[in-house]
Amino acid sequence: MLEKMTLQEAGEALGISPDAVRMRVKRGTMRGEKDAQGRWQVWIDLAEQEGEQEGEQGPERRSVDDVDDLRLRVAVLEAQLEATEDERDFLRQQVQTLTMAQAVMAQAQKAIEAEKRPRRWRWPWQREAKS
Repeated sequence: MLEKMTLQEAGEALGISPDAVRMRVKRGTMRGEKDAQGRWQVWIDLAEQEGEQEGEQGPERRSVDDVDDLRLRVAVLEAQLEATEDERDFLRQQVQTLTMAQAVMAQAQKAIEAEKRPRRWRWPWQREAKS
């Protein structure tokens, strides 16, 4: 349930200073308006504030859960990183294999091109004698 309060009352209800309440209104995170006398009045949901105060009873439990969640997330990310590194190593090996195969193919292509060159015709007497 929303209640209209002065800055002082809202500060006490929230456990913060009246200036902090004023800054929240200025930032737009809290609703407020000036009354007929020119004083700020803010709207506070007391039910929400009570729920937050009840939740404050177990901050250690929430932090333990957060730590566990973060540890789980780190473990998942480490597994993903390891899989990515394995894939990277495999792909590097494939690139190296393909590079060597390409070099061998280039040499073979040169040999084929050399064989395809037309041979110069010679008269039988110009041929070298085989020993």
